[in-house]
Amino acid sequence: MSGEPEHDSARLSRRSLLCSAVGGTTVIAATLNPALAQPKISKVAVNYQDHPDGDKRCDKCIQFQPPDACKIVDGSISPQGSCRIFMLNHG
Repeated sequence: MSGEPEHDSARLSRRSLLCSAVGGTTVIAATLNPALAQPKISKVAVNYQDHPDGDKRCDKCIQFQPPDACKIVDGSISPQGSCRIFMLNHG
């Protein structure tokens, strides 16, 4: 029975290694894709509205992702919408 503890410790080591590898993959993925690193903000929190605020329109914002998404705000976003975190896209 002296082989059992050795076998158990090898299994635990493999499990630890696998958990470390999976955790490391998550960190690498979050580093390569910042969107994975942080959750999106609710529409309520940014005072989102589905109409423009003067010249401020989602489709002119650097955070807008056509056809109807935002890098920061959660949910479907109207290209004509606006919110308080608008940042003009100079591109």
